[in-house]
Amino acid sequence: MARADPMRGAGSAKVMPLRIQIVGLWISASICGAAAADQSKVVKAVTLEGPGILTKCRGWLVTTSCRTYHHITLPSRIAVGDTIRISFGSHPKEFGFHVARIDFNGQQCAIFSEAEGDRQLTDKINVAPCYSADKGR
Repeated sequence: MARADPMRGAGSAKVMPLRIQIVGLWISASICGAAAADQSKVVKAVTLEGPGILTKCRGWLVTTSCRTYHHITLPSRIAVGDTIRISFGSHPKEFGFHVARIDFNGQQCAIFSEAEGDRQLTDKINVAPCYSADKGR
């Protein structure tokens, strides 16, 4: 006959697998939640109503830093492949922003200067409201 260990309760053999199941469910929910949170789709063109928010990033030797500029005037329609003239800053600077990718989510869009790469460290323009101008809208 097996002796009961005084340090373990009678139900502890059942508690450990339950804990493992709970942790597994938590991890699964986290992964699915992250995938569901990014429901944006890539579109070829958008129409805009209003200004955008420019995020301009610079790569340094060891790190990257980004600055945000508000109230960026944009054309009413932007498509992948366009180069739009951007003016920003307190002492206006101008440059050509090449549109490489447009992510559309509801009535918000993010216009990127690079087709691939880290969303947080890439030059981009966020606009709301915006609407998909792709065929079939």
